[in-house]
Amino acid sequence: EFIKGIRELADTYGFSLIDEEVQTGIGRTGKFWAIEHFNVVPDILVSAKALGGGMPISAVIGRSDMMDSVPSPLLVFTHAGHAVSASAALATIEAVEDEKLVDRASETGEYIIRRLREMQDKFDIIGDVRGKGLLIGVEIVRKGKEPDRQGALKICWRAWEKGLILISFGRNGNVLRIAPPLNISKEDVDRALDIIESSIREFLEGKIPDGVLDYLKGW
Repeated sequence: EFIKGIRELADTYGFSLIDEEVQTGIGRTGKFWAIEHFNVVPDILVSAKALGGGMPISAVIGRSDMMDSVPSPLLVFTHAGHAVSASAALATIEAVEDEKLVDRASETGEYIIRRLREMQDKFDIIGDVRGKGLLIGVEIVRKGKEPDRQGALKICWRAWEKGLILISFGRNGNVLRIAPPLNISKEDVDRALDIIESSIREFLEGKIPDGVLDYLKGW
């Protein structure tokens, strides 16, 4: 309802709704653009990162009347129209469509969230589990449901030792961020989830020393 409310306010008061999809676009959330989940059309959409499949590129997409209102040559700049990056972006979009990676992200994400909620039933330190598609957050909390940043960092460390790269995000730094490749296999998903579960278990058993936190400054 929040996104729809912003759209209504924009229409009422005449300001532009700008949708920044640098991390959420190109199928990441189980829709090609995350804003599609809310049946809202923005005035301007910004994309980058996954758009180029690893090549540096960004794009600003807008309503034709808005884009046409910018006089030439204000949209021309040094790095615009890079042919190699543009080709990579086209190939990325084709691969996402041909391999049905948007649907795959949706299905795989539902499976991951289901597994994480099973862990939630086992471990009190798992707070909220949320996400769409393959952009998922898992809160690590203390008994009183207070954010546990150090606990999240320790779990990330142990997971790294086991071969899984995790990072903790969020305002309090206690949210495990799970964002695997859109084409990840079921076997790799299960392996990653098993590592997360075993890392949480070892944290609760006190098997991850406080000393590892010194290595995690800046994570």
